[in-house]
Amino acid sequence: MEISVTLLPARQVTRRIAIAIASMVTASLALAGCGTAASTEVVKDQTTFNYLTSRPSSDGALSALNAVADAYSQTAEGAGFKLTVESVADRPAYLQKVKVLASSNALPDMFDADPEPYFKQIVDTGVVADIGALYKEAGVTDKFFPISIDYPKWPDGTLNLITLQANAEYFFYNKDLFKKAGVTPPQTFSEMLSALDALQGSGITPIAVAGKEQWPYFRYMSMYAFRQTGNDFIDSLADGSGSMASPAGVGSAKFLQTLSPYFQSGSTNTDYTTAVDLFTSGKAAILYNGTWELPSFVDEKDNLKPNIGYFKMPTLSATDAVPATDFFANSGIGIALKKSSLNDSMRGFLNYFFENYGNTAFHDFNVIPSIRPDLDSSVSELYANIMDDIANVKDFARVWDVMLDANSVSVLGRAAGELVVGQTSPEGLADQVDEALAQQGQSSQ
Repeated sequence: MEISVTLLPARQVTRRIAIAIASMVTASLALAGCGTAASTEVVKDQTTFNYLTSRPSSDGALSALNAVADAYSQTAEGAGFKLTVESVADRPAYLQKVKVLASSNALPDMFDADPEPYFKQIVDTGVVADIGALYKEAGVTDKFFPISIDYPKWPDGTLNLITLQANAEYFFYNKDLFKKAGVTPPQTFSEMLSALDALQGSGITPIAVAGKEQWPYFRYMSMYAFRQTGNDFIDSLADGSGSMASPAGVGSAKFLQTLSPYFQSGSTNTDYTTAVDLFTSGKAAILYNGTWELPSFVDEKDNLKPNIGYFKMPTLSATDAVPATDFFANSGIGIALKKSSLNDSMRGFLNYFFENYGNTAFHDFNVIPSIRPDLDSSVSELYANIMDDIANVKDFARVWDVMLDANSVSVLGRAAGELVVGQTSPEGLADQVDEALAQQGQSSQ
């Protein structure tokens, strides 16, 4: 199989970043929707399919997908099948390209998307395939981890994205630095703050954070709200019924403000790769991250390196709205499929994908896949435990930068950076976000 990959400037994109496109052009999408009847007519003899992705070419899940497509093209049924991949690994540039293609009714056969407001506008034009119906038709729903089905669903239960991963997020920590400071992994946020004080008092940078990427700031804020309200707070912001100036919202901003002195110097300008390097090189004691980064933390036997441990999101109090077993888990970015591309050739590939991707991704590329892999005694205890965590999450914490519109996310990210460096207050952050949410509400009327 021939796979062509075109790269724009590389950037880490496995994190769930919903960085802003400055504005949504609803009118242009509506115009594209006028061509829906023609654009959704299936091209029966099509065997070459184009996939636009925001994943870098080195991404494990993308490599696994390409391997499965390559293997399928070598089968009798898959003869002639070809997947051409274009990677735009700069997330804002990728989102802008999708916006342009959508407005001109020129979306590729497959493209990456999160279940966020702009993608919903594309879905509403009728150009995107119903993935929930596809799974049901193929009888494969039960092959997926529940999180990989539930995370990308819309509130009404419909599904328009094929997922490649099942991720859990943890606090990874340096055992040697913890020992030096005389601290142990915390179970509550109160214990965590005490541990951070001890680490800092021992001359250790407590937390490495990729503030330039903004999403880590969002995660820290949302931890407070999630433990207090479950997903009720972020759901209320997303549907316009809530306010960032509410106790949960201001409390979340105050929580980030409380943690900010423990971040490394210059955290607002630190990119993802640098933050990971600070942690893996022993220059910071803690890094909050997801299982997509496990290859950086494990040895050749897929166990954590001797000096690295991990702990789950701590609890806030005995009256938390959600149990300790519920935390951030997600399926990562998904793949949308154009309805007009769902012909016999594509269906044949997808059936092959459903049968083979899980094992290929897990055993050949060290990716925890969306489709449950076959496990045997060779699976490390680490990966087995993490997959148990993923399987047992019930109410996963929703990702703020996916739930909110792009402009509000941009405002929140800028305000969070200002809060960390002392240029605004929690109340000031709340006012900025509420103003952005109000503007979004007015523009959607």
